[in-house]
Amino acid sequence: MTRGRLDGQVALVTGGSHGLGLAIAKALTAEGASLALLARAGADLDQAVAAVAAGGGRAIAAAADVTRADEVERAVKTTLERMQRLDIVILNAGTWQGAPIHETSEAMWDQLLTLNLKGAFLALKAALPTLIAQKRGTIVGISSLGGLVGQSGSAAYAASKWGLRGLLESAALELKPHHIRVSIVYPHNINSAGRAIAPGSDERRKALEPSEIASLVAWICAAPDHVAVGNVTVWPIDAGITWR
Repeated sequence: MTRGRLDGQVALVTGGSHGLGLAIAKALTAEGASLALLARAGADLDQAVAAVAAGGGRAIAAAADVTRADEVERAVKTTLERMQRLDIVILNAGTWQGAPIHETSEAMWDQLLTLNLKGAFLALKAALPTLIAQKRGTIVGISSLGGLVGQSGSAAYAASKWGLRGLLESAALELKPHHIRVSIVYPHNINSAGRAIAPGSDERRKALEPSEIASLVAWICAAPDHVAVGNVTVWPIDAGITWR
């Protein structure tokens, strides 16, 4: 049996019950990693664990609201008790809402900053004692192009993703002496709705599939221990972006 590049390692994936998080989970398990899927308890989480198992992987449900410290700490503890180790942390949980600044409600602002930024902070904080103690580990944050440039009509979302950048770039410096790698992936135009797109079509050149982002994340995690990957931007070739 062929050994994957992540064989024997355990990955915690926040927001792992659906969408990009589940795609990342499947890509990691294809490389041999075992998984703890951190998401709110419910049918989606149960089905995600079953889907990983159906593909030949090993996964457990680490049920938690990522915005609640006690639940996140309990999820990490459950992971360590059942999996006996933790090597990779994928900070994926998040959401998008948009509105002009003067129409952005306080509730929208709070939801985006709490889920997209505080949630990442809590998961990172809970996992770090283990990674620091073993002097190795890989952390990957899933951001957005909005974490690099301003975006008209979604200032609150961009603020949350700029905050994530500050958190993880600071973490990269802080954790380097402990041999812990920190990467941030900035994807743009993901086919999150899962609509069918014909190969070679104009639309195909304007949207990325979650599985394509997931493959990139798996590659980062599986890089040799002496290799650190920093910030990675990825977008479809016809997304209309000119990088300067």
